[in-house]
Amino acid sequence: MATLNAATEAFWAKFLQSRANPSATATLLCEAFRIGDSEQSADEGARLILSGAKTTTSSLLWEYDKLGKPLPLVGSFSILEDGRGKPVCIVETTWLEILQFQEVDADFAVAYGEWGDTLASWRQHAWTYYSKQCGLLGRKPSLQMLLVCERFRVVHAR
Repeated sequence: MATLNAATEAFWAKFLQSRANPSATATLLCEAFRIGDSEQSADEGARLILSGAKTTTSSLLWEYDKLGKPLPLVGSFSILEDGRGKPVCIVETTWLEILQFQEVDADFAVAYGEWGDTLASWRQHAWTYYSKQCGLLGRKPSLQMLLVCERFRVVHAR
């Protein structure tokens, strides 16, 4: 099970109580996460997800590898936190595919809900973001770098 802070643990427990089979649902927890790389981006990402403007996200596969973190599975749940680590909502993964950066399509990019509403704009901003992340991982960005691309839906909110 993911390591959760006290507030997130209580939020998860409340969600479990609302489920028909809490013990089965508990096994589907993937992680608690924040969007972006700052308190501000986490707050903005949470706002976009709650409003329904953001229904996709992505991460470098190299990040999962470095952390030894399992990939989300379709049907798994993740707890979204704001920039201060407070739980905001629970999302369910509805689709997951590992794609090369260059394979991300316009539909996915627009559903990303940030960085503009075109594939070109998403690519520009995502390249800047992932180039920085690659640097932190000691990797070189390329059009072939692998992204864990995920679609999700909000199933429980504060």
